[in-house]
Amino acid sequence: MLLLMPIITVVDMMGTVEKEFEVEKGTKLLRALIDQDVDLVHTCGGNAKCTTYRVNIDVCTSNKETVAQKELFAKKVAQGLPQFMAPRMFLSCQLTVEHDMEVSPMERYNFVIHDEGVGKDATDEITPDPIWVDLER
Repeated sequence: MLLLMPIITVVDMMGTVEKEFEVEKGTKLLRALIDQDVDLVHTCGGNAKCTTYRVNIDVCTSNKETVAQKELFAKKVAQGLPQFMAPRMFLSCQLTVEHDMEVSPMERYNFVIHDEGVGKDATDEITPDPIWVDLER
């Protein structure tokens, strides 16, 4: 039996395909994006401490999220940032690839803003240990 690996399609904000690649099922999305040199800032190294590694999942949006992501997004909304209520927005460090996805990175590298580079390398596992809940945004 031939097992097909999920395909990640990276698109820009206008929907233009930038890159397409296969990834092993269960790979952390941030790890897959870093390994393929996708332009995506990841300041804290993928630990659900910042929101620089946000992506919109344009095709095959997940119906689950981690408690860490949910709490961080709720904090951002409480700070007056309603865009964190968008149902397609996820932290790429808090999501594994289970099927084909089309993603749009939300924060690209800018040498003026990000004077220390794109960020720290990320682990292969979701950190902190994921507790999954239903997506309710």
